[in-house]
Amino acid sequence: MTAAQRGLMIFTGIIVASVIFCGIIPFWFMPSVLEAAMALPVIQLPGEVLFDNVPILGTWTNTLTGVVITDILILLIVLAVRNPKMIPGRFQSMIELIKDYLYGMTKQVIGVANAGKIFPLIASIFLFVLIANWLELIPTVDSVGLAHCAQEGQKGYPINGTDKQFDGDIVALKVDENLDAGTTATEADYHACEKKWFGIVEAGEEGDTSDEATVDNAEAHADEAVTDDEAVTDDGDAAVEDSEASVEDEDTETDEAVIAAVTDEHDAEGGSADAQHAEEEHAGNPDILVVTPFVRAAATDLNFTLALALISFFAIQFYGIQALGVAYFYKFFNMPALGNAGKNPMGVMDFGVGILEIISELSKIISFAFRLLGNIFAGQVLLFVIPFLVATLLPGAIYGLEMFVGIIQAFVFFMLTLVFSKLAMEGHGDDHDEEHAH
Repeated sequence: MTAAQRGLMIFTGIIVASVIFCGIIPFWFMPSVLEAAMALPVIQLPGEVLFDNVPILGTWTNTLTGVVITDILILLIVLAVRNPKMIPGRFQSMIELIKDYLYGMTKQVIGVANAGKIFPLIASIFLFVLIANWLELIPTVDSVGLAHCAQEGQKGYPINGTDKQFDGDIVALKVDENLDAGTTATEADYHACEKKWFGIVEAGEEGDTSDEATVDNAEAHADEAVTDDEAVTDDGDAAVEDSEASVEDEDTETDEAVIAAVTDEHDAEGGSADAQHAEEEHAGNPDILVVTPFVRAAATDLNFTLALALISFFAIQFYGIQALGVAYFYKFFNMPALGNAGKNPMGVMDFGVGILEIISELSKIISFAFRLLGNIFAGQVLLFVIPFLVATLLPGAIYGLEMFVGIIQAFVFFMLTLVFSKLAMEGHGDDHDEEHAH
């Protein structure tokens, strides 16, 4: 068999596998046979609230659950390698390999003398970010959670078996058509859903009972009025024998009363029909629900990445002050350069550059926070969208890509903290060196 023939066979195999796994299975087999298809999830940047009125915290979000799980996993790793064996197993060997590589990199960048001081922090940051990033790859993360009604503007799906109630059973949203992006809920849909599934009645609906009672009372008064009119009519008929003129007057009044009564009855019926029509127009669809996941990757929440950025930022300042003392602040307020401006007029410019360094230093917080957030959140959205379009085969490649991105982002956070700490611990110009020499 020639190379061209082998290449043709490989190419044919790729085409057949693509048709089966990217076409037949997701677009025919799953919707038709399994009655299940991939739903387009609700993509939301802030962490979704799971529980309100939590003591001390106030609210509990699904990203906070991700942080707690990350902490637990790190503690388990620490306990597993706390007493290392002379002949390490696979897990201990992997941890030691990672530790040796990171420590070697730290010594290479910042030197042996300072490596011991900074390594525990930056290694902890690396491990924490790595596990937090990989959390999104675990099945059920971002998919299993609390079902609730879709708010106005959100897309949602009905419950699979809408005769069920929320009685503690596990329910699933019904998605039996591929590429079904759901139904956009309106405010009326939200209130109808809250009333049907959770028994929450809108404030305006509480007055319905009293309104019905008012209508019943009005009808009762109307019946009494009709009875009185009949009595008056009988009296009028008796008076006809006494005076024909009175009879004519009473007949005229009776006719006017009957016309008025018929008109009022017609108006009442028309008003009831209009009210019923308006109620039908405002009745919402109660079967539009979404799921708030119990767990979401912590790094997809700006609160988490910003907290890490602040820890790294203050650690950098601490190492700089520890190494240089008060002279560290000359990087921002270059007093020696300003004091020597008479000999070196460029010192004024050096002082101005120091002021700009303050902006540069603060921008590191934004850089740290949004770099990690952007990469991990974008990866999470990609993991959502690709299975929605192609349910099999291709998502496996995306999982591999996101595993690689998780490692890279943890290493980038590690390296940036290390490099910026090294720059902070070094001197900031010849003027400083001259002052120290004197």
